[in-house]
Amino acid sequence: MAKSGITSISLLSLYALLFLQFCASNAGLLSRILASGGQEISGDNGRYVIVFDAGKFSTIVHVFKFDENANLLKINGSLEVSHDVQETLSAYADNPAAIVSFLGPLLEKALDSVPDNLQPETPVLFGAVDELFLLGEKKYEKILKVIRDVLSESPLLYKPEWVTILPGAKQGVYLWETINYLMGNVGRDYSKTVAVLNQDVATVQMAYAVSSEAAANVPNFPRGEEYITAHHIRSNNYYLYSHGYFPYGAYAVRTEILKYTNDSYNYCMTGGYNEQMNYYGEIYNVRASPSGSSYEKCRANILQALNLKATCYIKNCTFDGAWNGGGGAGVEKIYLTNGFHNTGADAGITNGDIPSTDLKLLEYEEVAKVACGAKSLEEAHNLFPIVPAFDLPYLCMDLVYVYSILVDGFGIDPTEVVTALNTMQYRGSSLTVQWALGAALELVSSDHTKMQDVPYVSSSHTLNQVA
Repeated sequence: MAKSGITSISLLSLYALLFLQFCASNAGLLSRILASGGQEISGDNGRYVIVFDAGKFSTIVHVFKFDENANLLKINGSLEVSHDVQETLSAYADNPAAIVSFLGPLLEKALDSVPDNLQPETPVLFGAVDELFLLGEKKYEKILKVIRDVLSESPLLYKPEWVTILPGAKQGVYLWETINYLMGNVGRDYSKTVAVLNQDVATVQMAYAVSSEAAANVPNFPRGEEYITAHHIRSNNYYLYSHGYFPYGAYAVRTEILKYTNDSYNYCMTGGYNEQMNYYGEIYNVRASPSGSSYEKCRANILQALNLKATCYIKNCTFDGAWNGGGGAGVEKIYLTNGFHNTGADAGITNGDIPSTDLKLLEYEEVAKVACGAKSLEEAHNLFPIVPAFDLPYLCMDLVYVYSILVDGFGIDPTEVVTALNTMQYRGSSLTVQWALGAALELVSSDHTKMQDVPYVSSSHTLNQVA
């Protein structure tokens, strides 16, 4: 019995010694467990960011995870974790409190992808399409307040200025960061990066990198425009030119083109179409000519809408009086995204089943002439069967517009090869090209305790000021 007692004491001593060693080597873990009330704590040391993208047709929440070097990591086997609902903020303009009905569940889905102990240091951003300004200041401010109230009650890292109507120029910067990051260009000289031309619903954005010398010699603009800004991405500094053109996005520009023929026929419309369009309370007559659409007459109408003869306050303007940034090596290779790609995909110019398509802008012109030659909606549908029914009457207009803004507006040689894309490959995975990734990348590239702010758009701004 004595021998058995000694053995028991020895085993107890051994267990005690092992326990003390565990405590010594896992002091941080134990303290977090005690602080959490005994809940299970993840050993995940990734840096998470949650970004809401409130667009014209849906609201999407993205969750991104990065390592300490801002490399994108997988969450549950996927580099792209997102959830969406077919709900838009503008639909709740008269009842903003009801936004909670879809925003709350979206937020909960996003939180499911972030470990509980990392949520307090996970920033959450909310960017709304700049078309929201058309609701008027009183309505959109009430919408933003509801969103801020919801996010402020969440366990996430939140700042009121991270809930914003996203200016077109800022969206252009984020898309430039997204594409060049996924291509592996971040960290290379600015001359090795690519330019981005994006068409959203309300604005068109152009963004590209310039040299430090060019950034130091930016002209003074009489209206106080800020075309070039500095950005810190993965320990690299870049000077980016970016400008948003309103109302030249895919849907807003239709109203601009229709203004010139509101009380008469519009030669951009497919034959047989005669309707009215309500765009944020403004009514536009949309009437096709009895003879159908005409490429030449439509193009003349669109060149008027581009305002090519606007006053240029400084040398080297594009259209509507905007400075083009001076050009340079950062704009030698151009990538077309979003609406520019989608219009081409619907018309068969780009292939929606592959990540990107290299093409010449002449291809848009050639297909535009075919679309404008259709004498009826039935003929247009037979020629372009995958174009959505809502867009089919505007197909001639849309294709002529894409060609005209790129060639006449931005001055791109129609024989130059550009790349149109909506998705990109990254480490064996296919990722959608989106501004949200660029926004997340900026945050994790900055000091985590001093998060870089997304510029807050105050109620005193207008679309033209923030574009």
